[in-house]
Amino acid sequence: MIWSIAMAVLTLSGSAPVSAPEEISTFPFDGITLPGGDAHDPSIAYLDGRYFCAVTSGNSFAPIKSSADMLSWRDEGPALSDAPDWLKSAIPAHRSVWAPTLVKVGEAVRLYYCASEKFGSNTSYIGVAENRKFRADHPTEGWVDSGLIIKSTAPTDNFNAIDPDVLVGPDGRNWMVYGSYWSGIYLIELDPITGLRKSGTEPPVAIASNTGERGNPLEAPALAFHDGYYYLFVTYGLAAQGVRSSYRMMVGRSKTPTGPYLGFDGKTMTDGGHTDVLKSSPPMFGPGGGNVFRGADGDLYMTYHYYDARRYWTPDTWGRPTMQIRKIVWGADGWPLPGTPVGATPEKSHLNPVGKWIHQADFSQPGIIELKSDASVVHADPKLPAGKWALVGNQLVITWPRADNPSSPYVDTLNFDPHAGYYVGRNQAGRVIRGVRASVHIQ
Repeated sequence: MIWSIAMAVLTLSGSAPVSAPEEISTFPFDGITLPGGDAHDPSIAYLDGRYFCAVTSGNSFAPIKSSADMLSWRDEGPALSDAPDWLKSAIPAHRSVWAPTLVKVGEAVRLYYCASEKFGSNTSYIGVAENRKFRADHPTEGWVDSGLIIKSTAPTDNFNAIDPDVLVGPDGRNWMVYGSYWSGIYLIELDPITGLRKSGTEPPVAIASNTGERGNPLEAPALAFHDGYYYLFVTYGLAAQGVRSSYRMMVGRSKTPTGPYLGFDGKTMTDGGHTDVLKSSPPMFGPGGGNVFRGADGDLYMTYHYYDARRYWTPDTWGRPTMQIRKIVWGADGWPLPGTPVGATPEKSHLNPVGKWIHQADFSQPGIIELKSDASVVHADPKLPAGKWALVGNQLVITWPRADNPSSPYVDTLNFDPHAGYYVGRNQAGRVIRGVRASVHIQ
């Protein structure tokens, strides 16, 4: 399908002005269609030689999908045929679980899940089921529920016990993050033997809030460890509104799992500090949820859902929930960046970046630039000032002049992938800068 975007000349906050032609028609990167319905809150783990994905569902207990390549998925059925008795007793009207996540701990595979009394309530519960003889050819066999981990009760508690994610750290300790709205995101330590909360540990640690928006809209935390840092991914904004969803993905990092987690500017995440990872870029709206997982190649990937503006969801809502997976690209500054989606058609290799690019700063409307053989960068509109580019190894550095401050130009430091026809990085303000060869649309 061809996606057309009408664009005009614009100036991007914290980046150089970029010109755009009246219209660019390009082929979009598609998401992944999962069998059995829409994809909300996908969580993926690589287990026993296959990828397994658990998603939120309105009518079953943690439906599991499997894939050999992260592209073609088959429906394996629910992990448990019915909710455990303790959850039925706690929420008699309970129908399904939200945001289930899979994690391997030693020889066991665990499925962490949550449920709420009703949408918008913080009377919620997080539990875990375990499979000590997990088999890729029979992934729904052998699950036994281990019970409750933590709960929140309205109006007594000012947190929400949903959206669990678990990291097995490099030292073998198990950490669970959770939370949504109310007072934000929390962390507790788990017992690696039982999968339940470790006895005698400290109270839950508050690690993130969205202080910049009314109601503290953030949820879907995910933990990852890379090169000496713990990275806390969170999703700001509102979901489940189709193309009106305001979900966007943020991250902070810390040298210790308990924090403090800091954003790009050094501000703590409990004070609203963060670093942008991925935001809406039509036809992709509201990316968020999901988790971070390690692939068969040993690299880290992130999965999430977004709302596809090319498809309706319900008769009254445009933008169908769709899964997407991206390899995480690590910038020269150590911050994670969105790679191209899994399944995107690679470009013919161009080891030299000379040519026309669709360039996007801070997820605003993209425009055309050209990297010329004389190391200059020009816009489609010749009235705009030219910049300069240099390639050192796989780092593409684009320098843009600033009329308001000639001695301090904008500098985009970018990872250049000649095989994907893609570059991504940040400028000195921490804003994400991306580009693809002019025949490919940014999403």
